[in-house]
Amino acid sequence: MFGIPGVHNLELYRGLARQQGMRHVLTRHEQGAGFAADGYARTTGRPAAAFVISGPGVSNVLTAAAQAFSDSVPLLVVASTPHSQSLEQRWGVLHDLNDQHGVMGSVLDCATTATTALAVRDALQQAFAMFHSARPRPAYLGVPLDVLAMNTDLPAQRFERPARPTARAGDLAGALGLLEAAERPIIVAGGGARLAAAALRRLVENIDAYFVTTAAGKGLLPEDHPGNLGCSLPYAPTQGLLAEADVVLAVGTDLTETDIYTADRLAHGGQLIRIDIADREDLRHPAAILIHADAAPTLTALAAAITPRSGWRSTAGGAPVHRAHIETGFDARTQLLQRALAAIRAALPADAAVFGDMTQIAYLGNYAFAADEPGVWYHPSGYGTLGHALPAALGAKWANPQRAIVALAGDFGLQFTLGELATAVELELGLPIVVWNNAALGQIRDDMIATGIAPLGVVARNPDFVALAQAYGATGLKVRSTRELAAAIRAALQRRGPTLIEVLETEFVAA
Repeated sequence: MFGIPGVHNLELYRGLARQQGMRHVLTRHEQGAGFAADGYARTTGRPAAAFVISGPGVSNVLTAAAQAFSDSVPLLVVASTPHSQSLEQRWGVLHDLNDQHGVMGSVLDCATTATTALAVRDALQQAFAMFHSARPRPAYLGVPLDVLAMNTDLPAQRFERPARPTARAGDLAGALGLLEAAERPIIVAGGGARLAAAALRRLVENIDAYFVTTAAGKGLLPEDHPGNLGCSLPYAPTQGLLAEADVVLAVGTDLTETDIYTADRLAHGGQLIRIDIADREDLRHPAAILIHADAAPTLTALAAAITPRSGWRSTAGGAPVHRAHIETGFDARTQLLQRALAAIRAALPADAAVFGDMTQIAYLGNYAFAADEPGVWYHPSGYGTLGHALPAALGAKWANPQRAIVALAGDFGLQFTLGELATAVELELGLPIVVWNNAALGQIRDDMIATGIAPLGVVARNPDFVALAQAYGATGLKVRSTRELAAAIRAALQRRGPTLIEVLETEFVAA
């Protein structure tokens, strides 16, 4: 768990101190605690917790909870509330909110204020059941001050994991029939398919399909696989293939605006099959076959039953042709960012993880950063908050101390959660933090110019990032070329403690 003790959650820490095998990390801000727990959970698949106080602690962690909700991350927010008798009474007690439960409930589907020890246990059981057997979204547990201080004779308990949903035979047969008959199939995969890479590859090859992912699904096929279009849904060549497709299989993705980055719905020319662990209809994307089930066993069954064949993809030149068309359209600046991403990739082992922020180089990285396995590239796609990269990478590194982890942020976004650099120093994490400094809110500046708005409020005076890193006790340095960038990352991975690597875009060259 990541958090900050306060006057209203002292009793939570009394209980924590008594437990063996539980670790607590002191962060510098509650939002940082939420993002760090998010990064821990994304890389391990195991839920992590953020411990916060009532009132301002809850409102501070709300952004991180919303990001985890949009990206289906198993995060548990545990907060104190004021005394039971004062709830929603507007007495003006310390840290009072008119409706703290309602604040969290407006963002999360699973929110509980527990006024007895039994209710605490039941809320935790509900949360962990969701983490393990449904779409793993965050949960909130609020506990009043007086309840936190209660003694209880409830025993310690290990919760049983409910079974994950399995596909109905009729739905499998219907999907199999459509796929067998398809002449131009495309598979679209998201983060919900991360554990199904082997089955997806077999299915892609058996039906000679094109394969495309959302940002959360990157790495489900190797980059050089002839069917892999990568994370390219926003690009015209991929949209053209979708228009030609007669069957589209979408697995582990909501196909939201932030998955496809083109419109409010996925435009395609064929029948849609959806595999989703959430049992719900989507009026934007009506499906010919909707399978409510866990992705991995469902895809394994389909891949095993399908008749292997060659077809559309093999005769049309395969994915490399279409990816070449995409990259032909890159301007000189985009090519420079692409080479910087390649330098970062070259400096890292295959199983490294990069946490991007909402910044132009990371937007391009959704497509251009090479990932040959799932869980290599992480981006706060759905909610799209600034400040995610540093604390999320911190949480991931804490969870995986032997794994290479990198934070990739813009100069403005880094400053949203810059205080967590102190946390990384305190934990002595060998964490490279790459700061792409374009001396502006670059994307917003470019959007203003493109829409005829005079740029306003998009240039901010930056600190001396190198000196700032050193003031925190971290290593700080500037690099001016792809060669220097790769070398700096390799050195940072060997260093005890974090390294802030500033890249000044106006001076950076591909050399």
